[in-house]
Amino acid sequence: MNQVANHEGVNQLVYGILVKIKMHKSKRTQIILFLSPNEARMIQMLDPLGTFSNYFDLTQISDITSEEQNKLKIINSQGIFIKLYFDNYQQQNIIREGLQYLIAEAFRIQKQLDSYNQIWSNALKLITKSDLDMDNRLNFKEFQFLIGELQIEIQERKLLQLFDKHQKNNQLDEATLYKLLMEITRKHELIQLYQKYCSKQEGLFDDPHNTMLMSAHDLETFFLIEQGQKDYKAQKQCYNFYDFQNIIFNQENSIFQAKDFDKSQPLTQYLINSSHNTYLETNQLTGQSSCFAYQDAFKMGFKCVELDCWDGQDGEPNVTHGHTLVNDIKFIDVIRTVREFAFFKDDNPAILSLEMHCSLKQQRRIADILRSVLGDMLFVIKDYKAKQFASLQELQRKVLIKYKADEEFLQEKLQLSDHSLSLSLYCTQTKEDMLIQFEDEQDNDNQLNQYSKTLDSKQVKKSCREILEITSLFAVSLKLNVNPDLVWVVSSVSEDKIQDVVKKNQGKFQDYVNTYFVRIYPLGLRFDSSNFDPFPSWSAGAQMVALNIQTKDIFMLYNYGMFLNSSYILKSKNDIQMTLFIQILSASNIVWEEEKRRQQEVVDPYIKVRIAGNKEDVNNSEKWRTEVIYDNGYHPIFNYKCKIQLKHAQQDVIYFQAYSYSLLGDSLLGQYCLSPLNLRRGYRIVPLLNSQLKPLLNSFVLVNIKIEY
Repeated sequence: MNQVANHEGVNQLVYGILVKIKMHKSKRTQIILFLSPNEARMIQMLDPLGTFSNYFDLTQISDITSEEQNKLKIINSQGIFIKLYFDNYQQQNIIREGLQYLIAEAFRIQKQLDSYNQIWSNALKLITKSDLDMDNRLNFKEFQFLIGELQIEIQERKLLQLFDKHQKNNQLDEATLYKLLMEITRKHELIQLYQKYCSKQEGLFDDPHNTMLMSAHDLETFFLIEQGQKDYKAQKQCYNFYDFQNIIFNQENSIFQAKDFDKSQPLTQYLINSSHNTYLETNQLTGQSSCFAYQDAFKMGFKCVELDCWDGQDGEPNVTHGHTLVNDIKFIDVIRTVREFAFFKDDNPAILSLEMHCSLKQQRRIADILRSVLGDMLFVIKDYKAKQFASLQELQRKVLIKYKADEEFLQEKLQLSDHSLSLSLYCTQTKEDMLIQFEDEQDNDNQLNQYSKTLDSKQVKKSCREILEITSLFAVSLKLNVNPDLVWVVSSVSEDKIQDVVKKNQGKFQDYVNTYFVRIYPLGLRFDSSNFDPFPSWSAGAQMVALNIQTKDIFMLYNYGMFLNSSYILKSKNDIQMTLFIQILSASNIVWEEEKRRQQEVVDPYIKVRIAGNKEDVNNSEKWRTEVIYDNGYHPIFNYKCKIQLKHAQQDVIYFQAYSYSLLGDSLLGQYCLSPLNLRRGYRIVPLLNSQLKPLLNSFVLVNIKIEY
C-alpha cells in the first residue's frame, strides 16, 4: 500500500471530504464524508445543508472495487453498496487507500473491544447512530431509537419510566447507558452454569450475580467437562459473570470445529466446491456480470469457476452470457482476479472451466493471457499416461484449465495410432460440454446426429493448440462402458440426466468417478438462476456439482455447510453413525435486516432445525421447531430439546434457521449450516448468516450439544 497516499487519505477522511455519492437504490447527490468523532469504526455521511446524516460501519464492508478510474464501489455484507465519484484517478486512489487503512484499524479496535465486552462493543456503534445531535448523550427519543435497533420490545410508558429513573438533565450519559445495557443484556440462562463452576466468593461489583467469581482453574475445568476441550488455557486469573458470558458468546466458541483431512489422494477422490455462470451477479438473461462475482465466489470458498468466452470487438476476448442482455467483462480482468483471489480461502487448487465460443485468433490470445498472468500457478500435465490424477497435496496453489478435448492432440500426446483412442469425443459446441451416452440405448447415433443438426455451423470453433498445451482437464462425453485411456478428463452432465445415468448403469458410475471427473450443471431452462438439490449428485460420487452462486437459496445453504470445513471434501467409503442431543437455550440479536423495519416492528422469533442429505436420514428425521417467543428478538429464551439420529452422517448437513412468525407468512431472519462431523459438543453459539450467507453482527443461537457415536 502506498504510505503517502494512505496518510493523505486518512487525513481527508478524518477532517471530512465533499464527494458525489450514490447510495443503494437512490439518486446521486453530494455528501460530506468523515470518520465519526465518537466511533472510529463508523464513517459518517452528512448532507452539506445539515439536513441528513447517516453512517456506514467499516467492519461490515465486504469489498471496495474500482469500477472505473474515477469511481469507487463500497459493498457491505448485505450486498448494499455506496458509489463514490471523484474528479480523477489520483483522488480516487488516495481515498481508497485511506479507507483500507481505516477498515484495518476498525477491525483491530473491534477485536480489542470484543475481547473486553462484546455487548458493549456492539452497543457503542448503536449509541453513535442513535446520538443524532452528536453530544455523546442520549435524550429519550434517541434512547428509544437505540432500544428499537436492539429489537427489545418495551412499552413506551415503561421505557419512559426506565429513562426517568436514570436520566440526568433529561439525558443518559455513556456510563449510565453501560449499566442499563448490561442489565438488559444479561444472559440469565447462563447464571446457574456459571455458579456451578465458581469457587471464589469475592464480589467486584454490587451486582449480586458477581458475588461469585471463576478462577482460571474453574474456567479450564468448565471447558474440560462441559466443552470437551483439554487444551483450553485461561487468559487471566479471575472472571466475573460478564466475562464468562462474553467467552460463551465469542466466535471462538462457535458450534463449528475445523478438522484436518487426508490430502494425499488423487483429486478424483474429492468433492469440489463448484459454481456455474460464476460471472453473473443476478439472472442469466438480463443480469450484470462482473469480476466482483468471481471475487465473491473465491471468498466463499468456491474452487471450480466458469468462464464463458466470446470474441471481443477490440481483439480482446470477453466473458459473458452469449446472446443475452448480460454485459461483457474482459477475460484478462477475470484472470487477474483469479490470480489475486483464487487462494483467498485456502490453498486447494482452482479449476477454470472454459466454455469456448471464441475464434481461433482470440483463443490464442486467451492462451497468452493465461500463461502471462498466471505463470507458475498453471498446472501443466507432465505425464499424459499417468494411471491416476495428481493428488490434492501435489496441486496446492495450482490452477487447472478445463477445455474441450481434441482427439488428434491427445493421440499425439499418448503416442497412439489413429482410431485407437477410447475417449469417444463428441464436441458439440453447445453451452455445456458433451452429450451423454447410455450404454444400453440403441439409438445413440440417431440422437447424436439429430442433435448436431441443431448446431449453427458458424459457431463451430477449432481447438486451439496453445490452450490444449496448458489444459489439465479435457472435456469428453460420458461413456461408461469404455474407460478412457486418459485420466485427465471430465464429463459434464445436466441435472435432469444424472439420476438416469446412475440408475441405468448401477455401480458403473461409482466405479467411473473413482478415476475420472464428472461435473453436474443446472438445467438451461433455469433462466432465474435458481438451483437444484446437489445431494443426489454428491451421493453418487460426482466431484463437481455446479450451482448458481448468485442465488442464495436453500440449496446454496446446503453447499455452504457441505464445504464449510474445506473447499475439497474427501469422499468417505464408510458410513458414520451418530446421535445428536441438541438443546436450544436462547438466541441473541435476532433482528430484521432492513434498518427501517427494525424501528417499525419487533420480531416474533422461533428456531428450526433440519437435516439434509442422505435420503434415509432425511426421511427418518423430524421437523424440529421451538415455540414462538413474541415481541423479543434481542434475547428470546427457548429451552427446546431434540434428538437427531444419523446413519450416514458423512453425507448429511444440519442447518438452523431463525424465523419471525406472522399470519401473513413467516420471514427468514438468520441461518447456518454445517456437516454433523464438524459439530463441537458443549455450550456453543450458532453464528447466524443473513440471506446472502454473510455473517450477521452478534446474531447467535445458544445451544448445548451432546454427541454419541
